[in-house]
Amino acid sequence: MKGILVAAIITAFVVAAVESLCCVQCNSLTNSCDNSTITECPLHANASCNSFVTNSSGAANIYQDKACSAENCREGRDMVEAFTVHVSDNEYFHFISQCCQGKDCNTSDALAPPLEDVSSNTECLACYGSNESSCNVQHRKCYKEERCVNLVAEFKTDTETKKLVLRGCSNISNSTCQFLSAENRTVGGVIFRKFECVDSANSSSTAPPPTPPASSSNASSAPTSSELTTPDTGSKVSFSPAFFVSLLLLGLLF
Repeated sequence: MKGILVAAIITAFVVAAVESLCCVQCNSLTNSCDNSTITECPLHANASCNSFVTNSSGAANIYQDKACSAENCREGRDMVEAFTVHVSDNEYFHFISQCCQGKDCNTSDALAPPLEDVSSNTECLACYGSNESSCNVQHRKCYKEERCVNLVAEFKTDTETKKLVLRGCSNISNSTCQFLSAENRTVGGVIFRKFECVDSANSSSTAPPPTPPASSSNASSAPTSSELTTPDTGSKVSFSPAFFVSLLLLGLLF
């Protein structure tokens, strides 16, 4: 009997060890998490491994947040698909979100995929900076299947916060744009204070067409009973009732 009990306890420990999840746990604004070790998740956050990474053309990584989570990965819901925001031909920001439940979680981060180098008719305002005043706006011609994005994000760690104001052309999907457009949407350690997607820089500022001038046929009204139009000039001569009374009195005098 004791042998059966001991075997059951050992089996329970083995199953628990197999089912425990291990993830990279790292949060940094300066250092890369690539060399961070994979550690076992705590019991209260043992459902999935989450990762949100932002890199740019000017820096390999400007923010990394990798952690264990108590929530299961929900495909197609509350997830952010990877997207890129182009500020110029040589400047871009790439956002990657991952959620997984296997041993390969959080081990690599994809770089921005190359886009088809075909210009579209979409033109966006583009800039980036740490605040609105440092974002020097310029016009950018977008690649094929890109649209305009305007965002303000805060990247948080335990010791500091970094703000990014970013505008440009993006290949962001409709579902991701709709998800991030919610007020103060938080993904990992990133809070999106503002997120807007529009088809072009002029989509919300198109001026109405000018009102056409009134036609000559409507410019002058038809003559009334007190108006006479002379046939030679087309000018109007007005005759008041007092004028006819004066003619009558003049006739009586003579």
